Amino acid sequence: MNIDDMNPEELEQLYLDLIDPARLITFFENDKEFIEWVQMGEDQDLVWTLRAFEKEELYHHCGLIKNEIEHRKV
Repeated sequence: MNIDDMNPEELEQLYLDLIDPARLITFFENDKEFIEWVQMGEDQDLVWTLRAFEKEELYHHCGLIKNEIEHRKV
């Protein structure tokens, strides 16, 4: 479906799907792709992302996010 053809409710659901960590991780083929996505974020983005992933108990991905946060502190 073309985004231009979506009604407001469909657009809202698309947005909610994209910000739901459990759904978001399904868009990545592997950890490498997820890490590349994480690396695009600003420092503050990573903090908020980590909180969202912790809330969803996606601890494997939390570890990947934490590794990037720690890497940036060096």
